[in-house]
Amino acid sequence: MVTPIGADKPTVAADQRQRVATLVVADDRPIVRAGLAAVLTDADRIELEQVCSCDEAVPAVERHLPSVLLVSVSGTDSDPFRVVATTKALHPALSIMVLTDATSVVDLREGVAAGADSFLLSTSTPDEIRDAVLATARGERAVSPAVAMQLATAWHDDPRAAASPSSLTPRELEVVTLLADGLTNETIGQRLGLSSRTVKTHVQNLLTKLDARDRTGAVARAFRLGLIR
Repeated sequence: MVTPIGADKPTVAADQRQRVATLVVADDRPIVRAGLAAVLTDADRIELEQVCSCDEAVPAVERHLPSVLLVSVSGTDSDPFRVVATTKALHPALSIMVLTDATSVVDLREGVAAGADSFLLSTSTPDEIRDAVLATARGERAVSPAVAMQLATAWHDDPRAAASPSSLTPRELEVVTLLADGLTNETIGQRLGLSSRTVKTHVQNLLTKLDARDRTGAVARAFRLGLIR
């Protein structure tokens, strides 16, 4: 059973609750994409617009303008919330649902910072996934019970409290922008005329100021705060 947490988002009028949810699904694993397509194709009140890889998610959202983006991630993904942060920055009204194997508080907080609205575990049943898509489209939060308490705490915390545009130096803004392009410290140093050691120092400062555990988390937080676009 999926736990709805609706108090944190605007209440949706009753006459809107029967509307169809339009959906794009993104996952890098072909077998998972096939499984989700089987679960969601022809589901009542769900129009599955496209099933694609995470790299294709942003253009897919641009093309279809769905009400919900479902991003399925695994613990082996190197950059699980980049697509969440990017699509949310480009389309703030888009509702995003994450289907994940991970249950750590740190991972969940990164997902919240990136802009995810709903979280389901990959062990959810097909009915739970379909119900969660519809709830997310209505502006509600759909959460697996196993992570509901951790997420309630994460959503209660303001993800913008750790940093603001004025808290980053101009050089740090340059560095985090290049991090968002996927560049290494060495390449960033070449672009900015800095040593790799100096770039590493800037990255460490960014992790502290953005309250992120790694480069991906820093980029996700920067997107969420509007520091980069």
